[in-house]
Amino acid sequence: MGRFLFLVLVLAIVGLAIWWISREWSGNVERVADAKAEVNRHLDRMSGELARLDPDNDEALRAMSEAVDRLNIARAQVVKATTLGQVRIAKETVRGGLYFIRKAREAMGLDPGPPLPR
Repeated sequence: MGRFLFLVLVLAIVGLAIWWISREWSGNVERVADAKAEVNRHLDRMSGELARLDPDNDEALRAMSEAVDRLNIARAQVVKATTLGQVRIAKETVRGGLYFIRKAREAMGLDPGPPLPR
């Protein structure tokens, strides 16, 4: 009888652990998808900004070149991202690209545009 209760207790603990882990993983998948969607919105913003800007000096051209590099890198990072940490790295890359877009706009004498995302 004692072994039976012990076996039931062990199976209950294992079942609870499996349930908890699967719940955490499914929640993490949703958080990663939400974070990726946010980064993709910023990537769309970057693409739109880059398409509208026409650099008229070397400083603006260099800044836009850096922004394009960051855009391409961030796109690749988002596609490969499977964890929140990887998505955060992609978001920082996007922030860098948006920073260079602001610098290009300032070099062309334009309003730098909206603030960088947090």
